[in-house]
Amino acid sequence: MQFSKHLRLFIVALGLAAAIGIVMYGSGTVFASHSFEAGVSGNNIPDNTHVRLDGLSLPAGGVLPVYDASPNFIAGHLLLRSPCDPDTHVPVITVIAGHIDESANSTFVDKVPMYYISHASGPNSCIYHAHIPDPLNGGAPRVTDVALVNYSNETITFNGGDMVDVNVQRVLGSISDAPYTTTQLPSNLTSGNPVFDLNDNNTDNDGLGFMHKEEART
Repeated sequence: MQFSKHLRLFIVALGLAAAIGIVMYGSGTVFASHSFEAGVSGNNIPDNTHVRLDGLSLPAGGVLPVYDASPNFIAGHLLLRSPCDPDTHVPVITVIAGHIDESANSTFVDKVPMYYISHASGPNSCIYHAHIPDPLNGGAPRVTDVALVNYSNETITFNGGDMVDVNVQRVLGSISDAPYTTTQLPSNLTSGNPVFDLNDNNTDNDGLGFMHKEEART
């Protein structure tokens, strides 16, 4: 079937509009729901989203949406370079993940457990790696959305080289088939992600995944 040039452009425009899952309006942030959609057939959609943060400022209470796979909840990895507390290495920005729906009753998000990578971090920014989801260390079990939130009372300005990268490796299912039965909104959370460090002398902060791996070796 042949389409005219104008019709092809219209179809492309519709596709782009459908692909945008997050709409910014004024100073507020509205997350669109895709829970009514069918999702993909199959279980693999290799995907990568890389967002440069250097030069950006996020005001107090601000939200920066990073990834939206709705209605599919996914498995993958997250890499973050962000300003951090020099003593605790907790990022000043909070990474949240889960499912954000138009209905509050269908919304559940939590903080993403982060691994601090000391040997790659610098004096101004820390580098973190995270598993999505992370069933051993906590966080939301079904992730369709990832966002950065400024829960502090001050504007956060990112340093040169700061970025966030989400690498999706597999689709685990559709949120419409496995909806959340409890509610936890972004406003229910506070500042700061759980941070694990495999390179310091404190073995109590290595995370359950690493502890189970060590137990399996002994």
